[in-house]
Amino acid sequence: MLIETHAHLNDKAFDADRREVIGKAFSLGVEKIVEIACAPEEWARGRQLAAAFPGRVRCAFGAHPEYTKTLSPARLLELDGFMADPCAAALGEVGVDYWWDTGTKEEQTALLIAQLTFCAKYKKPAVFHARNGRAPGQNAYADLLEALKTGWNYSPEGKFRGVLHCFSGTWADARAGLDMGLLLGVNGTFTYKKNEDLRETVKKAGLDNIVLETDCPYLPPQSARGKRNDPSFIPGIAAMVATHLGTGNGEVADKTTANALELFGRF
Repeated sequence: MLIETHAHLNDKAFDADRREVIGKAFSLGVEKIVEIACAPEEWARGRQLAAAFPGRVRCAFGAHPEYTKTLSPARLLELDGFMADPCAAALGEVGVDYWWDTGTKEEQTALLIAQLTFCAKYKKPAVFHARNGRAPGQNAYADLLEALKTGWNYSPEGKFRGVLHCFSGTWADARAGLDMGLLLGVNGTFTYKKNEDLRETVKKAGLDNIVLETDCPYLPPQSARGKRNDPSFIPGIAAMVATHLGTGNGEVADKTTANALELFGRF
């Protein structure tokens, strides 16, 4: 069994064939999916998607840092309600983004901290977004992890507190995240020809500290560059991880599935 831990299946890219895409993934052994509803207008649609696939789809609800300047207090109260829903697997994706002009470090951190209270309240982990800026020194990972040290009081029953989605940082960033109980999200970027540093970081982290994702419809693997991504690519990503780590596809499936279930709980 494989688990897709980060999909955006409510994106308009899937409006024409959403059910077919999900069915294809299931047929290829991707038995469970975490849908990321990280925009206010996606929260209700995320809940509907989970209801359409009971026991197989759950949701993360949150406000992406792109909503730093626009999320109202009323919307934050609405998010509280979605986090209370039984389909909620996590808060997310939330975090820090310096690539786009989404707000100052202080503004983004304030939105992040405001949402992190839901983790302790509902005993849910978090899915974190971090993207470094174009200028030297704009390290989103360092600022995110620093904010978590003081603003995140979530203590899970298991060993994992959250995941650094679409990890693209350095080994030092990864090590700091692992020390805080965070998994690394590994997706199609792992397969890109120029991402040898990322592959080595994942190898150092090991199978005990990663989960698989696509971030679809974005970031397809190397074999499908330029095409729409979807959860059916998870087996291929798993195979690439197995090859690079010198292990079998079955072990990658078993370990990453166990990690995902430990993080998000049973579906």
